[in-house]
Amino acid sequence: MKGIIIFYKDSLSKYADEKVFSGCSSRDLSAQWAKSLNLETEVLESSSLSFLLCDMKKKVLEHKADFVIFSYDDLPFLDSELTKKMIESHIEYKAEYTYADGYPYGFSAEIIDSGTLSILSELAGTSQKALGDLPVSRDSIYNLIKTDINSFEVEAELAPEDWRLYRFAFHCSSKDNFLQSKALFEKIQNKNLSSNEKAELASKTLECLKTVPGFYNIQIADKVSYDSIYSPYKQAFEEKFKLAPVNANTLMSYEKFSTLIDQIASFSEKAVVSLSAWGEALYNPDCLKMIEKVLSYEGLSVFIESDGLNVNQAFCDHLKSIVEKAVERTNGWQKVMFALNLDSFTSQTYVKLHEGAKEGDFQKVFENVSLLQAAIPGMVYPQFVRINENEEELENFFRFWNEKTNPAGGNFIIQKYDDFAGLLPSRKPADLSPVERIPCWHLRRDMTILSNGDVPSCRTYLFAGITGNVFEDSLEKIWHKTDEVLQKHIEKQYINKCERCDEFYTYNF
Repeated sequence: MKGIIIFYKDSLSKYADEKVFSGCSSRDLSAQWAKSLNLETEVLESSSLSFLLCDMKKKVLEHKADFVIFSYDDLPFLDSELTKKMIESHIEYKAEYTYADGYPYGFSAEIIDSGTLSILSELAGTSQKALGDLPVSRDSIYNLIKTDINSFEVEAELAPEDWRLYRFAFHCSSKDNFLQSKALFEKIQNKNLSSNEKAELASKTLECLKTVPGFYNIQIADKVSYDSIYSPYKQAFEEKFKLAPVNANTLMSYEKFSTLIDQIASFSEKAVVSLSAWGEALYNPDCLKMIEKVLSYEGLSVFIESDGLNVNQAFCDHLKSIVEKAVERTNGWQKVMFALNLDSFTSQTYVKLHEGAKEGDFQKVFENVSLLQAAIPGMVYPQFVRINENEEELENFFRFWNEKTNPAGGNFIIQKYDDFAGLLPSRKPADLSPVERIPCWHLRRDMTILSNGDVPSCRTYLFAGITGNVFEDSLEKIWHKTDEVLQKHIEKQYINKCERCDEFYTYNF
């Protein structure tokens, strides 16, 4: 049977031509992989999945090929031996689609039968047109097949170990993935390692695990509307400032915030910016202006976790205008994601969980979900922090908000309870932590920034463990202050709060 290789060339792959891999670029290394397979090669730059599948069909006919080996062209670690095993399985088991499962992204290609290409092309233009019209992404073809996966003969080449928990992605389209790829290449040098051995090496290499922040949790206001029993904020704030946070009035100024966002866009390039780490973001009168500033960079998105009590029609109208003017994001996330803290299914439980909340607040937040949904449809998420005190309402919350006809269109968030390394009482209804501990995602991905610019080691430290100030030090310098702690995690050593913390496996963005 005859196969051909088709590369997809992504015009947004920013680092694909950087010659940092012993004088080669990731495109050079992808080409070397193709040459080692001794198969004819084509390169496509189709604008949508539907067009890509049509263009692939044409190439299959031109070459009279039986199957296509498809890959992006910016992958420096494509494995020839793994690909050959996949081809053998594809032919032996008469598969229509073959992929590698459990390996990090970037180690393998996808194999698609020529007849299956015709079926997928038809699907992308008819029943799955919404998917077909989307720009090509790294999981476009797999996502299309998943819509009717039982109709296809699918073969999976399983990795000896499952590396998906690490979310590795070795490609060169963005700064974080480029740095990750570069770090692994420098570790490998000229060693002849299998894909599984490379993944294992990556899992023990700090520079592969930690590149640049992908999530910035920024406090823009200190004030809160009430005290939640699952939050340590009131206790910590009163101890530090001798003031209840419901009476606080400290704000991060727009000028300082704007400068900070410029630094974030330069350092991370792509990230999600959360408002706010502590406090209620909407108490900052410049909140909408701050959202607009973040969205001025196409690689940045906004996440707002709010009590929802200060939402009104004027706010929604202004937010709608800002979001509509902003271009689509290049980081894979929505422009804005707005989470409202409901945490219950009844007003009685809502008041019990939120000390200081008034009768009628639950209904007000519920109604504001609809207001926001009308302004920014698909970007609103009622949120439920799961604790013993509201566990009985979890099922009703899920059943109601899961319906597409509800005020949020089926979007919702169920969040794990965090006792902040033992600072709060144990309220966790179930232990969801993995059997084997992995290096903490928050040390690898997150930066929490307080309203005065201070950066704690992580959110669990609240106002302690300060590693620097973003208005005095560079983000890069502060970011690497916790490298030693992460290295301890790699070595299975956990010190201070890390020893008692079970947030290591939770992932923000």
